[in-house]
Amino acid sequence: MSNILDKIFCDKKIELDTVKCKLSLPDVKTRIANNNYKIRDIREVLESSKRSTIIAEIKPRTPFKGELLKNFDPVDIAKTYENNGAAALSILTESSYFGGCLSTLEEARECVDIPLLRKDFIFDEYQVYEARAFGADLFLLIASWLDKNHLADLLDLGKELGLPALVETHNEMDMEKAFAVGASVLGINNRDLTSGKTDLNIARRLVPMALQVSGSLLVCESGIHSRKEIEEFEKLGTHSFLIGESLMTAENIGNKLREFTGDRKVSTTN
Repeated sequence: MSNILDKIFCDKKIELDTVKCKLSLPDVKTRIANNNYKIRDIREVLESSKRSTIIAEIKPRTPFKGELLKNFDPVDIAKTYENNGAAALSILTESSYFGGCLSTLEEARECVDIPLLRKDFIFDEYQVYEARAFGADLFLLIASWLDKNHLADLLDLGKELGLPALVETHNEMDMEKAFAVGASVLGINNRDLTSGKTDLNIARRLVPMALQVSGSLLVCESGIHSRKEIEEFEKLGTHSFLIGESLMTAENIGNKLREFTGDRKVSTTN
């Protein structure tokens, strides 16, 4: 029986065929040449900070929780995140299940000065070019759904375009695959993408393994709800966190973000 991740990728393949008919790959490459977006270095941003950094996520809904925020305004959220200490933004661009779109990526590019991650279900070279064309500074690759050669090819294409990839792992097999292809930005996702459930024991188990490879930038993803949890993972050796639902569902997004960063100053914006 197929799981939700398989279904998302299957539907994404069908959707991508339609997208390619509307905007050809040569057209996407022309857009890259014309927009002249400068890639903002995610490693420099995350590693230069004296405290733990937050990649704050923008997503309207999930297939597991439904709508996360009423009166969703991605530009306002992007500005709130930047104004309250986010080091970078993660932009969901998958439309059918998460309610995202590429235009949000482009809008965020125009209104903030911090790096942007295109978070989507990427399996085709076209999507990597697309990420570059619409203003991303890095893109997501899910190791559990891509075989080693496919993962390596997409990673190499990103390098050609000056675009690093966050290679997301969920278990030891994924981590070994990421090591094998030379991934330098590693994500550990505590969410089971087949069920939506989160388990911080995944990161507790995988962080020591990830830190065995020198030079890797490590990002802990999903399931973080409090400053106390961030402090626990700081002690384990990871200092960058991708947080979405806890922020999107907060009563005051700015204050919640400041809580995560350890900044006690109260936000004047939501």
